[in-house]
Amino acid sequence: MQKIIKDIYQALVEWANKLTPNHYIKAIGTLLKVIAIFIIARVIIRVSNIVISNFFKRRRKMKARMDTKKADTLETLSKSILHYTVYFIAILTALPEFGIRTESILATAGIGGLALGFGAQSLVKDVITGFFILFEDQYAVGDFVLIDEITGTVEEIGLRITKVRGFKGDLNVIPNGRVERVTNYSRGNSLAIVDVDIAYRSDIEKASKVMQNVADRYARQNEDIVEPPNVLGVVNLASTGVSIRLIARTLPMKHRKIERDLRKGIKEAFDAEGIGIADTRRLLIDIEQS
Repeated sequence: MQKIIKDIYQALVEWANKLTPNHYIKAIGTLLKVIAIFIIARVIIRVSNIVISNFFKRRRKMKARMDTKKADTLETLSKSILHYTVYFIAILTALPEFGIRTESILATAGIGGLALGFGAQSLVKDVITGFFILFEDQYAVGDFVLIDEITGTVEEIGLRITKVRGFKGDLNVIPNGRVERVTNYSRGNSLAIVDVDIAYRSDIEKASKVMQNVADRYARQNEDIVEPPNVLGVVNLASTGVSIRLIARTLPMKHRKIERDLRKGIKEAFDAEGIGIADTRRLLIDIEQS
């Protein structure tokens, strides 16, 4: 073992003795160039990190601010992509200084990227779409949405998939690449719509006034109603009765409960005032033919 180490040491000494001052100057110059390349890369990364951090900090403070978790995810992802890109460019720039040609590396990377593009098109599409979903803030965790005819509450958003919990508890896993049209019911105020059918014999003006009074009393006690309720009037003349519509602007996703409460209050008020609800029962008269 000692003989092997001694032979290696002797070989290194002989190689070093063959080096001329020009070799040392060239090596030092190459080393300084490589150091300069990576210093510049590090400076670019530092400055870009500050820009990215300030950008997402402003997004968090804006009136329509971005969700904190979503902003943190996008910020980390953006910085990671930046780091890999800058260092990859720096390495390609430094390799020729050691006499290594980068054309073959770029050609191999191009072939590999082409193969990846054909073999993993759906995966790449899912990831790219997921990034834009997060960046554009199309929906957030907890939002009630309609995606690809699937309605439910968003439970998780990733770069590849979105998980939506349906009304019955079913969990739907949707690839982000399939998300083409999104209806977000949680952004902006909702509208509660209550249609009440009364019998043709009932007084329309009296029924409208009773509905308005019920809605006004309910609105004074419920902070989820953001605009005063309003009875629009008759919206349909059906075979069973006259339809009167009441609307109320509510906080996001609060309209369903308010509609149920208003229907209950209106029914009780109609009973007290003797206003008849439309009745679908039919009287069948059997007439004997002589």
